[in-house]
Amino acid sequence: MPAASSASLSHLKFRHLQLVDHLVTHRTLHKAARLLSISQPAATGMLNDLEQLLGLQLFTRSRQGMTPTPATWALLDKVRTLLNEFNDLTAALERVGQGRDTVLRLGVVPQAFVTYMPQAIERFRAAGGGPLHTQEGTGRQLLDQLLAGQLDGVIGRLPSEGLPPQEQAADLQMLPLYRDEVCVVAHPSHPILQERRMSFKRLARESWVLQRPDSSVRKAFGEAFMRAGLLPPDPAVETATYIQNIAVVAGSRLLSIAPRRAAEQQQALGQIAILNFRLGVEPMQVSLLVRGATSHNAMLQLFRQALTDSIGP
Repeated sequence: MPAASSASLSHLKFRHLQLVDHLVTHRTLHKAARLLSISQPAATGMLNDLEQLLGLQLFTRSRQGMTPTPATWALLDKVRTLLNEFNDLTAALERVGQGRDTVLRLGVVPQAFVTYMPQAIERFRAAGGGPLHTQEGTGRQLLDQLLAGQLDGVIGRLPSEGLPPQEQAADLQMLPLYRDEVCVVAHPSHPILQERRMSFKRLARESWVLQRPDSSVRKAFGEAFMRAGLLPPDPAVETATYIQNIAVVAGSRLLSIAPRRAAEQQQALGQIAILNFRLGVEPMQVSLLVRGATSHNAMLQLFRQALTDSIGP
């Protein structure tokens, strides 16, 4: 088949993308046709037209059903991103038609939310910003949602492992916001705060409450102990976020770790105390991540300004 040209792609229809998505998910023309509310012969004709249009074979047919070809797997992320973008456009049109503002969808890692989001939201609203929906998760989870078109931006740390394919990463734009280090925290009355000398060996003898292993803060904790030639201690309690860790520390004799800026806020309230001990790991770079295709979103630009003003120099 000849490769698709820009002119031929102008004939690409939204239902073509839906057909590909349904066939990858369900592997039968019968089910895909039913979901599109068309007949099976019509679905077959649509697939043939699409393959002719693209100049690619997208599926192989057998008694076991429809099997995606390597070309389909290579295109699937883009197809699903376009579907998500279309769904977002549909929702935006509905809101505009009803005289309501469009929604800005942001993913935020917990430490950034606690440290700067309240001030940024206040500035954003004062500047005329519209409705804001936030999604919390790890940097990796939120990055995947951003690339899939389910979020307009992510405030977090670009994960050092498991980066997206180069063609997806090339579409990312990053605005560095601030750098934050990881510190050790304890209850203000914990006896360890009275000790003048501290070491990793001493810390290893304590009981800990930690985030799950895939969090950037937990990984920094593990790296610190391994650089000191020790295995990191297993947590007595494992939680979803460092915010939960701080709540546990505030009412127990467990130690934990937290981003320093957020920990300093809680220390000022008398909830926890920061140990005078440096873990010796690289500070975490927190950035605003956006896709090039949506970087000119007016509400996103307004929030970006509100966020940078909240962080300051």
